[in-house]
Amino acid sequence: MLKIATSSVMRGNFVAAGRVELDTWFEGDILCSRLDIGRDGYVLGNITTRELYVQGQIVGTVHAGVVHLMDGSFVEGDVHHHVLSLHSNASLMGNALRTTKMPFPQELLALEARAGGAPVSRFPVSVARDLRVV
Repeated sequence: MLKIATSSVMRGNFVAAGRVELDTWFEGDILCSRLDIGRDGYVLGNITTRELYVQGQIVGTVHAGVVHLMDGSFVEGDVHHHVLSLHSNASLMGNALRTTKMPFPQELLALEARAGGAPVSRFPVSVARDLRVV
């Protein structure tokens, strides 16, 4: 697990196998196995992940198998998901687009395999061969 604290500001694109806890300002795209955005977390960019837990804010497009928008969270943009959980006082300003198969970039699948295997998925997975996150 990687935890990024509130005293940081990050810019650029981020790719990681495993769980990432983000409690800071981040500008750029994120690709990881699981992303937890804390109350002080703010993402301006696109997110692709197997599981997403949001307490903070996102402005951008989300592609995630399982999405939990927790109490007080705010998302502005489209959310492509297999499972969506919207808690009380969560805000979604955009479209919630359910899909039965969630494409994951080959880059993430390869990183997960090197890190000891992909996490057990609760939803169907397909490989997006033409999608590249840099």
